Amino acid sequence: MKGPSMSAEWMTVQQFISAQGVGVFEVELETKSKKTRCNCPVWNKKSTCKHTSFVNNKIKSTGHYSINVPNSVPEEWAYEASEDPQKFREFVVNYATIEVI
Repeated sequence: MKGPSMSAEWMTVQQFISAQGVGVFEVELETKSKKTRCNCPVWNKKSTCKHTSFVNNKIKSTGHYSINVPNSVPEEWAYEASEDPQKFREFVVNYATIEVI
């Protein structure tokens, strides 16, 4: 089995639904530097938000960010999707657990 591509690209790693019902937001991770960004209005103003903090804290505590997907989703699908940022985003949208914060 092949692992994920190691080229420096932004990959969607998590979707969030706002607890206030404001919208659905995505956090992306730059694969080499581990920098994060979000498409929420707060991140656009401050370059930080509760969504990127959630992802960054998980990375800090475990050394990586793991998405949660149902056991019924073949692991090979994730490896195949990880070769292309757009395919991986689709994988996250279709199979990953959406966090509510």
